[in-house]
Amino acid sequence: MSQLGLIAFGGNTHDGPAGTDPVVEVWECTLAASVEDSGVFTQSRCDTLAALIETWFANVDSGMSTTETLEYVKWNEYSLATGHQLTDPTLQTLVTGVRGSLTTVQPVSTSVRISLDDGTRNPRAKGGFYPPRLGRQVGASGRISSSDQTGMMTQALILLNGISADLNAWSPGSKLGVWSRRDHLVHISTRLRIGNVPDNISRRRNHLRETYFSASL
Repeated sequence: MSQLGLIAFGGNTHDGPAGTDPVVEVWECTLAASVEDSGVFTQSRCDTLAALIETWFANVDSGMSTTETLEYVKWNEYSLATGHQLTDPTLQTLVTGVRGSLTTVQPVSTSVRISLDDGTRNPRAKGGFYPPRLGRQVGASGRISSSDQTGMMTQALILLNGISADLNAWSPGSKLGVWSRRDHLVHISTRLRIGNVPDNISRRRNHLRETYFSASL
């Protein structure tokens, strides 16, 4: 019976590109997979996934700012029928602060959606994730360049295909997709899309405390 596998990876947003700069925000992304054989997902398998994500994160074409660090990768399995977690404990690989490669600093909430779907109009098959703060230049048109867009697409394809190949090697038939809680299944993804208009991810502001100035009217 197929189970739900969830890959979570995340880290910190720093107030600058140096390792000593304070953390001002945290971020996390998730990817879902249909796992055909729940079996025993070992720590070495989690380490392999982490290595793939580290390579993607640090690549200049992936578009991450040097203010962003990747700190961990986690793996969990859940029953698609009940939603209950099957793995205990959670498998986790800690990463030693791998940084993005671009020095442009956008607002903390600036990102670009990496969208996944199955090529249909089914809204339950549409998903994806938002990487942390974008380090790309944004033109006066409000868009990133086509060459930057191509670079991000290429690196995202390498990452997702690498994860799919690793999961399939461990459990033949396992594939990345979009989890539908309502359907109790993972809709297998067959298409990746990245747009050229940055998104503003307001929910990323979890720890960024705002300071107000005031004046009498």
